[in-house]
Amino acid sequence: MMNKKLFLLLCLAVNFVYAQKKKPFFWGVATAAYQVDGNYQVDGKGESKWDLLTNKVGITQFTIGEKQTGNVAINMYDRTQYLKDIELMKELGINAYRMSLDWSRIIPDGVGTVNEKALAHYDQLFDDLLAAGIEPLVTIYHFDYPAVLLQKGGWGNPEMENWYYNYASVVINHFGKKIKHFITFNEPYIEFFLVENMLNAQNNKLPEKEYYMSQMQKAHRQLIANARVIKLYHDLKLKGQIGIVLNVNPAAPWDEKKVTDQKTAEFQDVLINGLFLEPLYKGKYPKMALDSLAKYNPTFKPSTEEMAFIGANKPDFLGINFYAPAIVKGEDSAMSLKWLDNNPDEVKSNVGPVRPEYLYKMLMRLKNDYGNPQVIITENGTGFVSEDVKVNGKVNDPLRTDYIKRHVEWALKAKKEGVNLFGYTVWSGWDNFEWVSGYTKRLGLIYVDFATQERTPKQSFYEYQKIIKENKGL
Repeated sequence: MMNKKLFLLLCLAVNFVYAQKKKPFFWGVATAAYQVDGNYQVDGKGESKWDLLTNKVGITQFTIGEKQTGNVAINMYDRTQYLKDIELMKELGINAYRMSLDWSRIIPDGVGTVNEKALAHYDQLFDDLLAAGIEPLVTIYHFDYPAVLLQKGGWGNPEMENWYYNYASVVINHFGKKIKHFITFNEPYIEFFLVENMLNAQNNKLPEKEYYMSQMQKAHRQLIANARVIKLYHDLKLKGQIGIVLNVNPAAPWDEKKVTDQKTAEFQDVLINGLFLEPLYKGKYPKMALDSLAKYNPTFKPSTEEMAFIGANKPDFLGINFYAPAIVKGEDSAMSLKWLDNNPDEVKSNVGPVRPEYLYKMLMRLKNDYGNPQVIITENGTGFVSEDVKVNGKVNDPLRTDYIKRHVEWALKAKKEGVNLFGYTVWSGWDNFEWVSGYTKRLGLIYVDFATQERTPKQSFYEYQKIIKENKGL
């Protein structure tokens, strides 16, 4: 019979081993390269898709009536500036920073010669973050890529899959021992079905539904590239994880009693969420989507081998970007962007209706319907036009503060109920260049004076700091 002392020692040993293996809960903030870096012609960087869209096309003129660019953004490529920002991260108390790499810096011509200055920059940045106790969560591709590849058709060109694979190979082979969490892609739905629709609205000659479904081949190509890079990462036997980030917008009917609203919401949910979750976790596209593709894009015919390959190379973790549900009206087509304007809230945020309970619903859905994968909330945040004003050196943003607090509460409720959640990340740490909205939408915890680059933590910064302290050791 084991004596009491030996039993206690064994219990302590088991607890120690468990503590050693237990993954820390990540509390973080997020950015993307084009939105924050600036310095768009420094250190041999090539022209990127978004350099071209903002500087030559002047894309923001069509959305906000003014030409704005990310040429300066918030100057985070500059080490003097980003070291100050790392100090702010430390003050906030985060232990993770989601950021993205710039393909046009690393391989300026898209393929071919690798820019050693870019690799050295990122090596230094990662060392600086790790020295501060902050884990880099590195997105390999966040919407942007070299303009020379855009001119060759981008994801419309079958070769894009190989160009991306080559770029991702360079990244993983160079940084793979230092970086423990890679993300292959950010939000394929947003890139192809939302942004492509917006960017091509002026020139599109196809009927709405045909154009919408014409994007499917690009999204499919990206899913195959995702699977190839996940396989590469696993073949290299690196001691980390690789995942993908999807936007999740669970759909809900505008009027829960109207059958037409219910049916449209069901289809909208398939097109936003199921279209990517089903192939990633079940190796197939949803039947409802395939039926519409057969009607509006009959040329799209994914092979059995392609679907099996996607299903066989599952991500190690899923990053989800949640801002708001998609509230849908029956008279709107699910193959449109009209859901973006449907917001019944009296005080409207600039990311849609505030419904934190839908984050909980989506997390539980991942647990119950998709095998409870490891999940990290890679983006969650908002802004209200009336709030982001600096008065007497302070920025009070009670609505954003409340939004973050309630979303964290619902996320942690899901975790307590068995969801395999290992992190929560706010979009964004800083006000920055918000794509087609330019600098007109502020979503940061830190106010940025875009003229002087001065940083001012907002009320929400201090609330998030408090949340992190209260949940240490989660």
